[in-house]
Amino acid sequence: MTRQVKTSTFSHDHPLKGALLMLLATLLFAVADALGKQVTTHYPFQQAVWLRCVFGTLMVGTVMLATRVSFRSHRWGWHLARSLVGIPLIMGIFTGLKYIPLAEVTAIVFASPLIVALYSSLVLKEQISRGIYLAIIAGFCGVLLVVRPTPGHFHVAHLSMLAFAGAAAFLTISARQLLKSESVLALNFYVYPVSAILTTPGAHQNWVMPTARDWLLFLLLALFATLALFCVTKAVHYTRPSRLAPIDYSRILWTVALGYLIWGEFPDAMTWIGIVVIVSCGLYIVTRPAGDDYAQGG
Repeated sequence: MTRQVKTSTFSHDHPLKGALLMLLATLLFAVADALGKQVTTHYPFQQAVWLRCVFGTLMVGTVMLATRVSFRSHRWGWHLARSLVGIPLIMGIFTGLKYIPLAEVTAIVFASPLIVALYSSLVLKEQISRGIYLAIIAGFCGVLLVVRPTPGHFHVAHLSMLAFAGAAAFLTISARQLLKSESVLALNFYVYPVSAILTTPGAHQNWVMPTARDWLLFLLLALFATLALFCVTKAVHYTRPSRLAPIDYSRILWTVALGYLIWGEFPDAMTWIGIVVIVSCGLYIVTRPAGDDYAQGG
């Protein structure tokens, strides 16, 4: 019999184990992003998205089978909505990875908790403090410092990353409701198949047959992302998400290092200021007493 794994509760409080697993997850996510940047350089955009969804379905599905996590659900409407939102999510991140530096991509990813907090207040009518409102405003100012809508710096891919952040915020908010009955693995699994089906026509219009090396890169991309998700799932089993949220922000350090070593990218002073502002404001929001609600997976 399969079992449901709920990540909203934890049976043991082992902060060190949770912290180490979360740190490993941030490294795996960063490597997955670097692999995504590499494959989008050589293959049509829609093909890369389609392959990411197909391999994601296989990888997460395999982990669910291996860990006996149930595929059953009574919330199919929510899963369909999340799958449709998953398309701009995956397209947004791949567009960003293709055209803008890796560190900037990660910085804008961390704008998602700001949108979650704003949505929770304006739409869900949740009470949030004046300090969080100020953190939201300051955080979006940090996003502007990274994006810099000027002719010399701005790229349309920055807009795609903002769309990604908005889509990620929706997935986070919906997960807060669904985690009462669904596992983190199941929530991520059902995003992929529908996205793969809907992107199939575009992916095969200008298909470029990957080399053996690039098939391996696509496979490793899905593998590292899935292992990262599994590490997050185990980490929140050991300790509270609010304790782990600060560690998640260490991902920016990994992506800066990878961007520099592989592509010679290094953030300029203005981008660093924006990164510090975004991370500081995000940390303030997710470590408040209600921070568990805003903690993000990956």
